[in-house]
Amino acid sequence: MKSESPESGLDELMRLSRQTANEAQNLAKREQQRAEKRQTAQEALQGLREISVSVAVEQLRLVAAPEIIEEIGSLTYKQDTKDLRKLISNLATGLERRVGSISASNPDMAPIERSVKTLTILIQLFFSLQ
Repeated sequence: MKSESPESGLDELMRLSRQTANEAQNLAKREQQRAEKRQTAQEALQGLREISVSVAVEQLRLVAAPEIIEEIGSLTYKQDTKDLRKLISNLATGLERRVGSISASNPDMAPIERSVKTLTILIQLFFSLQ
C-alpha cells in the first residue's frame, strides 16, 4: 500500500474548499435570481391590481352615486379591505330594505327580493370566510 504525501492531502483539501466556495457562490446567485423573479412577479401583480381598480372605478363612475365614488377613491390605497367590506355590506343591506318595501306592494317583485336577500347573505358569508 502506497501512502500519499502530505502535500496531496493538502491539495485535496484546497480543491474541496474551492469547490465548496464555488457551490456556495452558485447557490447565492440562484437565490438572488429567485428573489429578483419573485420581486418582478410581485410588481406585475401590483400593476394588474392597479389596472383592475382603475377599471372598476371607471365603471362605477357610470352607475354609482358620487359619494360612493369618493369613498372608493379614498379606499384604493388602503392595505386592508375592512372599509370596502363595510361599504359593500351597507349597500347590500340598503338594497335589501328597498326591494323589501317595494315587493310588499308588488307581488311580482318577490323573486327579486329573494335574490337580493340571497346575495346579501352570500356577501356576508364571503366576508366571514376571508
